[in-house]
Amino acid sequence: MGDPYASYYDGESAASFQNTISGEYVGIGVEVYADTAADKVVVLAAYNGGPARRAGVKSGDVITAVDGKPVTAADMNETVEYMKGSGLASPIGTELNLSLQRGGESVELTLTREQIDLYKIESSVVGNSLLYVRYTGFSSGSAKKLGELLKGADEKYKGVILDLRENPGGNLNAAVNVCDLFLKDGLIMYTEDKNGVRTEYKADSEAVSLPLAVLVDEASASASEVVAGCIQARGRGVIIGEKTFGKGVSQMIFALGKNGEMMKITGYKNYRPDGRWLDEAVSPDIEAVTEAEADEYGNVSYGADDAALSAAIDALN
Repeated sequence: MGDPYASYYDGESAASFQNTISGEYVGIGVEVYADTAADKVVVLAAYNGGPARRAGVKSGDVITAVDGKPVTAADMNETVEYMKGSGLASPIGTELNLSLQRGGESVELTLTREQIDLYKIESSVVGNSLLYVRYTGFSSGSAKKLGELLKGADEKYKGVILDLRENPGGNLNAAVNVCDLFLKDGLIMYTEDKNGVRTEYKADSEAVSLPLAVLVDEASASASEVVAGCIQARGRGVIIGEKTFGKGVSQMIFALGKNGEMMKITGYKNYRPDGRWLDEAVSPDIEAVTEAEADEYGNVSYGADDAALSAAIDALN
């Protein structure tokens, strides 16, 4: 179809996909996409705290084989379901061998499937009373969690740092709701379908008025770019880090047949409120590159020399 984000799901894999959307996920913790031109399956991000992240899987790695079976773009969906352990009676704790190509280097890893929390929200206080929030994915529940965390923030803190690095996105409505937490009114973003029909999303609630910085990198995609693009276009905050991935489209899901089958295809282009298509990515206002590190549990950190975080603290102060 020429659509790298299109997938067909039979009844079993459809149920697994729906669980992933809700944040319930068993697997190795990677978000992938199909590079149809090169016939490759590429890692967009390895989730914070997951087995893949622990083992050192990185954005841009090409998955060449799983358990010795070659992987191509055409069978991406089957590969994803296999990595999740679909069809296994109890996939948690089972192992798989992952073959990767990283530049000119071949990497072989043995990973164990686990229960993954896709949409964790972690927070701390940094700098001069600044609330730092690491936001790893977008689901309807995660937007609500962030809203609860920000209650009373205007009285407690002097600014907010929203870290969307290595966040591959998720639910579009969740991204809109996150933007709404920081905007009192006006256009958040809009989509257009193939006929040019435009759907607008606007802010309609009370908002946190604190100074805001959003951290992004090359693995910040989709819903993360909706948030970063909106905040930048509206002049609501400063964007710090690296140029984002550039996934300016959203997918539609169609139910097929009587056994739960589904199809996911790209249906909309996503636009910033200033009219720029998000496929062009979001360029930071302040460039700052920090190499991510993962501990023995797969939890991502950026060390004491986190240039992006330091830049955000300086900008807000």
